[in-house]
Amino acid sequence: MNKLEAQAAIEKVYPDLVIENFEFLGSGFDSDAFLLNQSYVFKFPRHTRAARNLYKEAVVLREIKDQVPLKVPEICFVGESNRKHQLEFVGHEKINGVPLTADILQSLTTEEKENLNKELAAFFKTLHGIKLPESIEGLEVDKKTKAAYEYKVIKQAAYPLLPKSVQLEIDEVYRRILQQDFHYQKCLIHNDFGASNVYYDQATNQICGLIDFGDVAIYDRDMEFVCLMFDYEEGFDQEFVQKLMIACEIDPSEIQKKLGFVDFYNQLENIYLGQEFGMTELFEDSVAEIQQGLKGYEENILLEDKTIDYL
Repeated sequence: MNKLEAQAAIEKVYPDLVIENFEFLGSGFDSDAFLLNQSYVFKFPRHTRAARNLYKEAVVLREIKDQVPLKVPEICFVGESNRKHQLEFVGHEKINGVPLTADILQSLTTEEKENLNKELAAFFKTLHGIKLPESIEGLEVDKKTKAAYEYKVIKQAAYPLLPKSVQLEIDEVYRRILQQDFHYQKCLIHNDFGASNVYYDQATNQICGLIDFGDVAIYDRDMEFVCLMFDYEEGFDQEFVQKLMIACEIDPSEIQKKLGFVDFYNQLENIYLGQEFGMTELFEDSVAEIQQGLKGYEENILLEDKTIDYL
């Protein structure tokens, strides 16, 4: 969505809102973002799933804003969609500070890092313990339902482009996932947490707030920490992440074990994501990479069935 279209959409819903300045902030995987009057960030979904996620995000943020120990975006404006459980846009109060980066983290003293770690651990412990008062459409994710849908998309889009031998490998991966008896701690998670989600005040060395709850879900708690381990190049080094997991009473070795299967599964997930969200290059590159077979298939499926670690 361009700037003029976004402003027109806001003015249609809020005709009395005085817009003194309106600027484009950037586009992400799910949405286009704009800054209104230097005070409010407006997000417009780029696809149907993002519109549903925007709805979930708005509802959840309103529920948790007074319960978590760190500031989260305050939803101030909502543009309803003509479809149930989807939003045309949301506007939330701008959180000051700058995204946490590797350079900022490295510049902190040991004490400052420990304080940052404690703040994030307190946030996660609180978030993961919140029980929402009502069912929110699409918030709770079932592992087998998720896997079955990914399998369906991959079969329809990629199988015509793959050798039969590779198709059989993929069939076996999903056969094993779908027959697994999963046991895990299901709770409310951010579901895409990384250093860039932390807004930091360099003058006071304090966290200003946390952003980007678009993927929030009731799902496997371990997903939260796998996301963190993937993010070390963006800001959180492994030492920091390990200490954070320990502070959250999570066994780092268990997360490392799950990360191994996640690395293997990424070659399938990327095909699904590329197709589902119209990322042609990702889809084509991912299909090309497995033409000779799934990398790690023998050790993750045949020698030892590691599908219990599917996330």
